[in-house]
Amino acid sequence: MGAKHPIVLEPRCPATEDPGILSFMRLAETLTQASWVELELQPSGTSPSQTYRSGSGTGKAICLHLEAGIAFEASLLLGKAAQPATDLVTLLSDSLKRVLELRSLLIQNNLLSRALETTSNSVLLFDNEGSILFANPSADQLLSRQTEDELLGSGNNRSPQPLFTLLSSIVEQVASRDGTDSVWNGTIELEKGRIMACEVSAVPSPASEGPDAVLVTLQPTESESDTRIQEFASRHGLSPREQEVLHLVGRGLTTAAMADELGISPHTIRDHLKHLYRKTGTKGRNELFGLISRAS
Repeated sequence: MGAKHPIVLEPRCPATEDPGILSFMRLAETLTQASWVELELQPSGTSPSQTYRSGSGTGKAICLHLEAGIAFEASLLLGKAAQPATDLVTLLSDSLKRVLELRSLLIQNNLLSRALETTSNSVLLFDNEGSILFANPSADQLLSRQTEDELLGSGNNRSPQPLFTLLSSIVEQVASRDGTDSVWNGTIELEKGRIMACEVSAVPSPASEGPDAVLVTLQPTESESDTRIQEFASRHGLSPREQEVLHLVGRGLTTAAMADELGISPHTIRDHLKHLYRKTGTKGRNELFGLISRAS
């Protein structure tokens, strides 16, 4: 079931110096000719409310209830101002709602970007004509190799050709299908026998809100992933036990799960992780995971 509204697990009030909120306060102050403006936001969850103020002074004020979307209750105090017209109140409500929605979307975008940076899969977003709109770091690594060397790919009875030429042709094929058959699944073979599972799916946009797109996910097969980790371990001079821990890091296991898998204590796992960070020049598990995923 698709989400109809921007999703943040727990709505939180913007900071007092949030540029969007500050712009809204200036707008309210200008349009209503108030000597001072005070906005109070109350999130729908358990997060605390926040008060924002613009201008100076106290005394008599008009209180307005603004429609700020499903995640917030909002009230606006206008100091020494006349009662604004209904249309102006609607304009202020719409403006505040848009500020909060854009902030919510920005938070989601940042979270999604960080999530895509940690996955070992290569994720690309194409337009319907086969041009790349977005590539996560793992996919960008493939793009760099495509530029530096002619990275060839073949799959599903297609002859070897530059990888992104092959992907673009599959994207165009998927984009031309109707909604009932807008997914392509297969495998792509790269040089040295590397095999990657590939899924290409259409991403229709809401009506009148931008172009359709096509999402491509390239996932190393288990054997290919194991080979890459083995080569990585050899380059960094890892011990056999450190290689075992490295494989478990590549699988995304927690420290406790690694300890259960290897039959050793979590404390010993943490010691091995410290050795891995030192030998690979990384500062933590996420950075090590990213290094493994980008290893060739």
